[in-house]
Amino acid sequence: MKKRIRKISGFGIVVAAVLLINACQKKEAATTATPDTSTTSATDNNTAETRNTEINNIGSTAIENNGNTGSMNNLKSRTPGIFTPQSGSVTITGDSSNRIFTVTFVAFTGPDNILRNGTIVFDYSSSYAKAHWYRDSGLVLNVTTPGNTYTVAGSTVEINNKTIRNMGRISGGDLTWKDSSNITIVPSGGGSNILWNCSRTTILLNTNAYTFTADDGSSGTTNYPAVFHGYGGGLANCINWPQAILSFSGAFAGTASDGEVYTGSVSSGTPLILNFNCTPQYTRFMYVSGVLSFTPTGKLTRTINYGSGTCDLTFNIAIGPWNTNITL
Repeated sequence: MKKRIRKISGFGIVVAAVLLINACQKKEAATTATPDTSTTSATDNNTAETRNTEINNIGSTAIENNGNTGSMNNLKSRTPGIFTPQSGSVTITGDSSNRIFTVTFVAFTGPDNILRNGTIVFDYSSSYAKAHWYRDSGLVLNVTTPGNTYTVAGSTVEINNKTIRNMGRISGGDLTWKDSSNITIVPSGGGSNILWNCSRTTILLNTNAYTFTADDGSSGTTNYPAVFHGYGGGLANCINWPQAILSFSGAFAGTASDGEVYTGSVSSGTPLILNFNCTPQYTRFMYVSGVLSFTPTGKLTRTINYGSGTCDLTFNIAIGPWNTNITL
């Protein structure tokens, strides 16, 4: 990946800073335009993107590793992962009769060094009758935060509505999910809320054995084993998430904490790629390639390029004719 952004929070995805110095010339006289230096929408979108992806990772890992029966044994055997505690505790309570499982964090700090508290409920009662696992076609997860108790780094993450649907192996034989989400983040330090929504497609690229080749040809190809071992079949067929490679594409929109409204998208031709095989460990929940663009109302489009596949902490950001590489 071009030296590009990478994950800021323990799971998920990344968008960051912006700076533009540009001059504009009128027909009659040359004047200097006010520099576009607002970073609020970029920062707030990154926060929302990250929180949403984390919730997906929590739910998919929990249910795929026997969370629907309340067992933590298989989760603990697949480390390091999102349920690997450094401190505090996480409990999964499964109710297979009502097809619901609950994940509760108590002063929990995981591999991303971020504090989590509160409860997330995953309800798969509207799924196809034989769909029990995240890998099963017809699985539908409706996700809620009852009582809005779920907090991350002190900020409350409220799920207004969120549904994840397993669409089957419709993307060239790869497992595919649709994620429709609407969330509100209440900042821990006060101030206005962050509003965010998305409609995105997630593809498990190494459903079958997968060969990754950098888009720009700058990196050699890498072969990854299949992490999907068949539908059903209990734990024997569970997705091995620590070796998974996911792609994300679709539309998103939001209102930043300063009231700025923006819209954005990730093209299916240049999707964001999340590679859980990355080392060192703190990079494994970060995007390694792909392009994200978003436009605050009345401002220039920001384009963020995460590179060509390298597990690093650098990305390129462009605003109009200006661009720069940023290393976190």
